Amino acid sequence: MRPYVFILAFLAATQVSVAWPTAARDAVPLELDGLFQDHMVLPRHAAVVSGRAAPGEVVTVSFFNISQLAAADDTGRFQVELPDFAPGKSGRLSVATASGDRIELEDVVSGDVYLCSGQSNMQATVRRALNEDVVISNSANDLIRMATVQVNPSPKPLDKFPSPVAWQKAAPETVGDWSATCYFFAAALQKRVQVPIGLVHASLGGSNITTWMSPQALLPDYAAAENLLSLYADDPDKAGAEFGHSFEQWWKNSGAPGTPWAASAADLRTWQAAPDVAQNWEKWGLRELSAYDGPLWYGATVTLTGEQAAQAATLELGRVDDIDQTWLNGQPVGFTSGAGSERRYRVPAGGLVAGDNVVVLNVVDLWSFGGMYGDAPRQLKLADGTVVALKDWRWYPVPAAQKYPPRAPWDATGGVSILKNGMISPMGPFGFAGAIWYQGESNVGQPYQGLLTRLFKDWRGQFGKDLVFAVVQLANNGPRVTQPTESGWARLREDQRLAVLADGNATLATAIDIGEPTDIHPANKQVLGERLSRAMAIQLYGFNGSESGPQIKSVVRVGDRLVLDFDAMEGDFVTYSSHRAIGFEACAGDVCRYVDAEVNGKSVMLLPAADATRVRFCWADSPTCNLYDGKTGLPAVPFEQTVAP
Repeated sequence: MRPYVFILAFLAATQVSVAWPTAARDAVPLELDGLFQDHMVLPRHAAVVSGRAAPGEVVTVSFFNISQLAAADDTGRFQVELPDFAPGKSGRLSVATASGDRIELEDVVSGDVYLCSGQSNMQATVRRALNEDVVISNSANDLIRMATVQVNPSPKPLDKFPSPVAWQKAAPETVGDWSATCYFFAAALQKRVQVPIGLVHASLGGSNITTWMSPQALLPDYAAAENLLSLYADDPDKAGAEFGHSFEQWWKNSGAPGTPWAASAADLRTWQAAPDVAQNWEKWGLRELSAYDGPLWYGATVTLTGEQAAQAATLELGRVDDIDQTWLNGQPVGFTSGAGSERRYRVPAGGLVAGDNVVVLNVVDLWSFGGMYGDAPRQLKLADGTVVALKDWRWYPVPAAQKYPPRAPWDATGGVSILKNGMISPMGPFGFAGAIWYQGESNVGQPYQGLLTRLFKDWRGQFGKDLVFAVVQLANNGPRVTQPTESGWARLREDQRLAVLADGNATLATAIDIGEPTDIHPANKQVLGERLSRAMAIQLYGFNGSESGPQIKSVVRVGDRLVLDFDAMEGDFVTYSSHRAIGFEACAGDVCRYVDAEVNGKSVMLLPAADATRVRFCWADSPTCNLYDGKTGLPAVPFEQTVAP
């Protein structure tokens, strides 16, 4: 029983009479947490209806001839636990206070609700999926409903969304804009379990896992970033200046030459002339920038009189793709992430000088086109309304060692806690049945297992300790290889596998064979949705079978050969396009080599591999894998495994 739930019989038996001043109650209108809206799917198991009312106010929740009540705590928060309902119960959910305030939600249906989150592969819509026209035209289903949370980064945890979410029923006019991964999961699961399925979609393309985690989950490792985020919430200008100085320190610590942010007008004249800052640098006709992703320095000057320099001003820079850290006369004035927003930075009085003033930007392009672009004026707008154009734009290359500069804690894609605060916290203690997590591309090259484990714990702290996670193991993407090599993508897939394996209440759906080497956003979300639904049906609903497909169990040396045994198989192995399995590597120390693999039922034998200390399978950014469970059609999950002593 939650601490704020009181049974009606107890109140009656003890003859409690509560009378709060009317003015105090009226000052706090009844509000429900953001997911409680018309047409919602109400969790059929242990639903918690939560929100705000006047402190001490008694709140009654009624649904399908059942009523439960609770009293709001000293802060005005209330949580009312409902009993379990059979799936498919529908009608009106009523929430009322003893003082007469009432909210009624129409067309509520009981079922199972899933939270779908991550980055762009979760955000990608059904319109971008394979066979989207057929899928959309046949999508009508009142028992599948989705609420999409607007992107809303926040430096502080929010207790409500800035604007209400809206639940939609699956239909040709709605499904096209839904998350494809989320929808295909629900459509396949609903066929399996015959239960209404609710979906809450909250994701952002390019987002790092740290943006989705609370400060408590990230401490102590990210203490400095969290402290700076707290400062940003209260004083953005001061926080921006501190972050700019930390960028400078990072540059110096990395051994990079010079201090480009402090360039003088004379220094800028030694930089290369920018052909056209209204065009992305890929369009400049320079070979070294034609396909360049990463950072580049930009610089320009603006000349002011003494009278002009004495004023406050706004620095207007137009659009920048994707990220900029900007300095004026060697002092940091702003940081922005996101190609769609025009940069405007406040310059206080005293920040300008008579004569030449130098503006320098470190611009980071994450993918596709990069740099400054667009026809918006690049200028200083002085307090008296005078506008002075920035002129003589220059650029300066960045050494390879500085390719990934630090990101501000309030960066919506690369910061800390910013999306958890604004998009997950406002959901309150909602009773999700599970969470579908498709994220990791933005963490390639970084340790991931520990962060994913902490995300599990963090979200369960909000939504309940039994929350089941289904994790998408990243799809194949990137260049094919002809020799064994180290791979950040493969390492992250292994971190995903190990985090799920250690959790006990999580499951894995691999996408290793349905990606596209040249497109980080594979269109085959139908197969992925089917695999996710299968994994969740077995993990949560008691279906029989293998959740994720063949997973390595052990590697044992037998003479000069290695015998690999696998778990989670329903049939025997089959290999496609070859009589042998491919993609296996035997590694001795840091040296790995491809080895032949013979399949025998549910085992694989590698030969010869006498000196191997570990085995890798499908270990590359975009490997070719041909080993499958012949009954389920599921591919063997990529792995790295130590040879048993």
